[in-house]
Amino acid sequence: MLHKLTALYAQALSNDPKALLAIKRVEKYISENPKTFIMDPIPGVCQLLQRDQTYHLLQQCTKEDDKVFTPTYAKLTTTDIQLNKKLLTEASVTFPMVCKPVTGGGTKEAHEMDVVFNEAGIAECTLPCIAQSFINHGAVLYKLFVLGPVWFVVVRPSLKNFYAGEQETVHFNSHHVSKENSQSPLNQLDPGDEKEDLPKADPAVFNRIVTVLRDELKMDLLGIDVVIESSTGRYGIIDVNAFPSYDSVPNLMKHLVDLLIMRMEPVSRIPENSQTSGLLASPELPQEDSGVDTG
Repeated sequence: MLHKLTALYAQALSNDPKALLAIKRVEKYISENPKTFIMDPIPGVCQLLQRDQTYHLLQQCTKEDDKVFTPTYAKLTTTDIQLNKKLLTEASVTFPMVCKPVTGGGTKEAHEMDVVFNEAGIAECTLPCIAQSFINHGAVLYKLFVLGPVWFVVVRPSLKNFYAGEQETVHFNSHHVSKENSQSPLNQLDPGDEKEDLPKADPAVFNRIVTVLRDELKMDLLGIDVVIESSTGRYGIIDVNAFPSYDSVPNLMKHLVDLLIMRMEPVSRIPENSQTSGLLASPELPQEDSGVDTG
């Protein structure tokens, strides 16, 4: 069974009665038909819907990697400003920070975010949220689209460099900022940052990220958002989504069919240990958009 239940599970988290009934029926079918092959496993899909769970997993599986990390984060659920300050301090979250909805996919609201530059802005966070340290990355976002052992990377525009200070909170839609040909003021580097030499992307690091997450999640259909920290060259994983659209991936159906056959047949047509990649847009080329939304 090939499924895309992200939106349905997101609605169920909001106690939508129709979604809850549909999910109950799906899970009942899976329970009564244990030999049915499921792509991807429901537990992994549900875990990725909760950003706090996703980031906890990412921190655990990258803690021994000196090149890959997940920015620090805290879950804020209360309007108590002092408590929120305490939670941020304990989690080592720094300003500026990005406040994201707890639910990481399946709804339009999952893309509505805030950039908070100082303690005064904490009161403007839309609650509940995940507050995550923002890392400067030269306004370049790498989207990894995973189909089992085959993966592709697309370069997208992203938020420009931000610095802590007295600026007002910025409210934005992450989907719009990273769309094709987006000319938002939020993804245009300031003059002082345009001279910055950005670290070049290393496909070997992308491959390591894909391998680790596939192993940890036991999933094959993933969208992974990665930025490269300007000051250190480290790779920050800032989001992971189940079953992205893959609109720009060449020969999508062939890759998907090969993957399904590989998972259902004892003898794989694609050797599991031969991770392959396709670079759809490189850091040296103009930023292009795939039209693929991993949200």
